Amino acid sequence: MLKTLIYMLRQINVFFLRSKHSIAYHSFPDFSDNSFAAFVYASENLPDHQAIWLVDKIENIEKYRLLIKNYTKTTKTIIVKKKSVKGFFYYLSADIVFHTHGLYNFFGLIPNQKKINLWHGMPLKTIGYLDNPKSKNVQISNYHVATSPFYQKIIGDAFGVPTNRVLTVGQPRNDFFLKKTKSIHSLFDDNKIFNKTLLWMPTYRKSIIGDIRIDGDETEDTFFLPKNLQKTNSLLSEHNAICYVKLHPMDARLNTKHKNHSNIKFIANDLFSSKGINMYSVFNSVDLLLTDFSSVYIDFLLLDKPIAFVFSDFQAFKRKRGFVFSYPQIHMPGEIITEQEQLLLFLENICKGCVDKHKNSRNTLRKKFHSNDKNFSKILFDKLNEKEL
Repeated sequence: MLKTLIYMLRQINVFFLRSKHSIAYHSFPDFSDNSFAAFVYASENLPDHQAIWLVDKIENIEKYRLLIKNYTKTTKTIIVKKKSVKGFFYYLSADIVFHTHGLYNFFGLIPNQKKINLWHGMPLKTIGYLDNPKSKNVQISNYHVATSPFYQKIIGDAFGVPTNRVLTVGQPRNDFFLKKTKSIHSLFDDNKIFNKTLLWMPTYRKSIIGDIRIDGDETEDTFFLPKNLQKTNSLLSEHNAICYVKLHPMDARLNTKHKNHSNIKFIANDLFSSKGINMYSVFNSVDLLLTDFSSVYIDFLLLDKPIAFVFSDFQAFKRKRGFVFSYPQIHMPGEIITEQEQLLLFLENICKGCVDKHKNSRNTLRKKFHSNDKNFSKILFDKLNEKEL
């Protein structure tokens, strides 16, 4: 039945439905990441285009409308449930489609449509065919994006496409670094002035949504044990510093109720959406990024602020998931921390204003990883205008 419906929709699309002024968007979570940044740009600069958002959770529509209101002046966005006949209709009739995690792979590529895989970060860990050469779930798109020629080949190999189908435009979401900025403290309505603001963004070890898998070793990930969090909190409190912890939206640790301490606060995706704030808008209010194997640090390089890499399961992660680099540590421009005492010492030095030892390595890698440092969405749309199918 489903195959028959898909066939019929494709045939109808070929003859009747093409719209030259329609852009469809999808992301995970809904209304986020690179797709949302592309939407904001198009809303401000392409007013003749109709925006359609295909969402998983239509019940959150008021939160989506708040986010739209906070970032654009558009009033004509159509929001429909992705898994619906109406969702299929709008997708098939769109002139351009942007997605971050894949969308309707079963339709294949639609004639005269530009489907753009914006993805959700330049990878450190393996993705696509680099993760599983026999995968049948790698997303099909007309074009993909990369941040530089260095990453152009990696993305091409990951998605099985030639490099001329990988556009070196950068990540549209990084536009929010330079404009549309918000304070991370506003998420908690906190007006207190801190000496240092830290953001801790680890990737998942066990996922509970989407691609269900186990990477690394959960048992070795001890930094979030209550006693270690308490030690870290005490040090931060002593130096009037605060750390916000943002777990990956697929992370099994989201099912654990983490206690907020006086100077360590956990941030859920729902908090961003309830405030109508895009996550990347708050990065410029952060002094230091803590992460592990998450690609977020590659974006953070554009801010030229300190980064530290906190993990205790490198060998397990390399064995179970793997990296796109043979020696990933040389692509980590910051302190590498594998034990709790190392973390405490590092944070104390940061709070005391010790010399930034990794500035030169960050600058070197930024030039390697990023060909552009601003106007990412504009460059994306300009490149798409040049491309013919």
